[in-house]
Parts: sequence; structure tokens; C-alpha cells
Amino acid sequence: MEFIGDSEQEKIIDDLQKWFEENDKLPKKINRLLLTRFYYCMFKDVEETKNLIEINYAMRQRAPTIFITRDPTDEDTQNSAAYADMVLLPGMTPDNCRVSLLYINNPDPKMMHHAQDIKAYFMVTDYRFSMPDMITSEGKALLAEGEIKIIDMKHFTLKHIPRLSIWALRTTIKYLQEAYPVRIKSIHIVNCPPYMNKIIAIVRPFISQRVFELIHFHTDDLERLYDHVPRDMLVEEHGGQAGKISDYKEELIQSVTDKREYLMDLDYWKV
Repeated sequence: MEFIGDSEQEKIIDDLQKWFEENDKLPKKINRLLLTRFYYCMFKDVEETKNLIEINYAMRQRAPTIFITRDPTDEDTQNSAAYADMVLLPGMTPDNCRVSLLYINNPDPKMMHHAQDIKAYFMVTDYRFSMPDMITSEGKALLAEGEIKIIDMKHFTLKHIPRLSIWALRTTIKYLQEAYPVRIKSIHIVNCPPYMNKIIAIVRPFISQRVFELIHFHTDDLERLYDHVPRDMLVEEHGGQAGKISDYKEELIQSVTDKREYLMDLDYWKV
């Protein structure tokens, strides 16, 4: 989907921006590309778009330590980056989805600070939602129609479980289910450990049946993952042809850092 629509659509986005800026329940400003994502997410239904926006920012106000009080250059973020790789894979799938990857790269449970790691994760998503998903050879900015999430559990151990923050976990799942500005098409848990049932028992009470049905569990065999994401889009660690995770990590960290002023500007996030 093109970021810039026809004149009728751009008039609708103008009106939505005016409504946003005059709404006492919302911050003073919103990135126009993010606003367009909300609109596309709700299949261009204006009233549903407004409802989703208000839910999104209400959730942010209830969890400011995750969604508002943040700095991509601080120690918390650096620690999270050392513990987990959060990257965006290149291009889009044949059904126009962007693919994001979360990979726990360090098996030491002491590296895990769950609430801080969640904060870093949502900084990356807020950066990503302010930028196009693809630029065509003609220079047109495109937005994905949905998102596919891959979570690699290779280095997650039983010792990590006590370090989970139930509050952060519940906040994350609720936000993804009810307030996310992009439609999640599928979630793939790869390299599932034999004790995956213990992890599911912790998170299942927070996950709706609709979202749970989007989750696919993969052990050593990733053939079913290739049905959703072409191998040429996947990293080598997952049998793909798009290079290594490290090829994308440093570039993303720098891109998020370059957006520091935007991510920390309370006028965009705090009511």
C-alpha cells in the first residue's frame, strides 16, 4: 500500500490529524506515517481508526516506563541490545507483510531484564512505524498490509522463566492484541525448547483465542515457516539467504538512535 494516497484519502488523513491534535485524550502531535498506518489497519474505517488510536495512547499512559520514559542511547537499551537482537528483515512477503525477528542471543539469564527489554522492543517498533516498509525503484514509499513476527527461543532456558515480569508480559500481549497499529498475520516461535509447554502455561491466560490461533510453533524443522516467509527473506540462522542477523542489527540500532529526538519527544507520546 502506498503511503501517499489519492487526494480523497489525504483529505481524510488531514482530518484525522486535526482531530488528533484537538483531542484532549491524546498527545499534541502524531507522525503522519504512523497515523496512516492506524487508518490502514482499520481497513480505512475512520471511526474504528479513532477508536484504535485512543486505545493505543491510553495504554501508553498506563505504562509510561515501557512506552514513554525511554532513551535509545541509555544503559537499559544497550543492555537489551547485548542480550537480544531485534531486527527487521528486508523486503516484504508475497502477501505484502513485513517480517520482524526477535532473537535471544545470550543464554545467560542474568542478562535478561524483562521490562527494560520490552521497552527497547517497543522503541524499535515505534521507530519502524514512523518509516516506510519499502521504497520502490520509482521512489514510492510503501506500507506493509500486515506483519509476521518470528521469535527465536534457541537460548531461552528454564532459568529465564523466574525473570519474566508478569506485568510487562501482560502489558505487551494486551498492547499487541488491542492497540497495535498493524495487523499481525502470524507469529512463529522457532527453536522451541522441550519445556515450551511451561512457557505457554504462563502466557496463555493473557492471549485471546483469535491471536493464539495465529501462533505457529517450530522445533528443528522450519519447513512450515517457509510457507509463510520466503527463504530468500530469512536470515542464514533460519536456513535463509538474506545474510546473518548481525548484518541488520547494527544498522537498526543506528537508525533507532538517529530517531532519538522523535522517540523521546513527549509531545508525540504523553497526554
